[in-house]
Amino acid sequence: MPKPRQAHAGREGGRDARPPGVILRAALALLAAGLLAFALRQTAQPGGADVVPEPAPALLEGAPEGTDAEEGRAIDWASIPEAVVAWVEVPGTSIDEPIAQATADAPNRYLHADALGRGAYGTPYLDWECSPDSPFSIVYGHHMDDGSVFADFARFSDRGYAEGHRGIRVRIRAGDRVCELRVVAVDVVDADDERVRVSFGSDEERAAFLGERISRSDLVLEEADLAGAKVWAFATCSYQTSNSRTVVYAIENRR
Repeated sequence: MPKPRQAHAGREGGRDARPPGVILRAALALLAAGLLAFALRQTAQPGGADVVPEPAPALLEGAPEGTDAEEGRAIDWASIPEAVVAWVEVPGTSIDEPIAQATADAPNRYLHADALGRGAYGTPYLDWECSPDSPFSIVYGHHMDDGSVFADFARFSDRGYAEGHRGIRVRIRAGDRVCELRVVAVDVVDADDERVRVSFGSDEERAAFLGERISRSDLVLEEADLAGAKVWAFATCSYQTSNSRTVVYAIENRR
């Protein structure tokens, strides 16, 4: 049985492959004037044999009878390493993943490191210049051939699929709160040519930049008002070109 392939959209540029038993080649970083490049990274799954990750240590606790179990879900944060700062779920898909926080001293650690210690193949992670509370938070995740991790985000380039899966739920460790998001746009871009900013000098600058990115996306589901909006982006690799990535933009529902 062939091992699942993983591809990951992260800060590093270029394309990189590692057949079993061969050391992973490092990709060159693309960083210029505060612009971050997403890029395709493709590797073989670590280990000499097929690896089946252990179930994630998220617990369904206290779900009232007769309610949606996902809505009543509670994460046992005490049992999860502190590096995991959030958890993302997309109902109706296979996406149900921890989100680790990258750091300035090791911005790509979770490209390969499993924050849960299960010996798997990396962990979806927030860019080191973001946090769950930033006005704009971007999360990078592997695209596995077996359909796990962020693979289903690549399917959002299909309008029918995106419209049928617009709800995203992010659970935040700090304050043990739940954020309900809705997908507003999906963009398929070439990581060799396009850049995305993460930090901004003002809220107005951020809203203007993201507004342009979202309005020019390949698939626009909603002309969202970004003034004061919290925006999330979920990036994974896709295969429209040799170095494509799919970026799913979502905003938090205002209460």
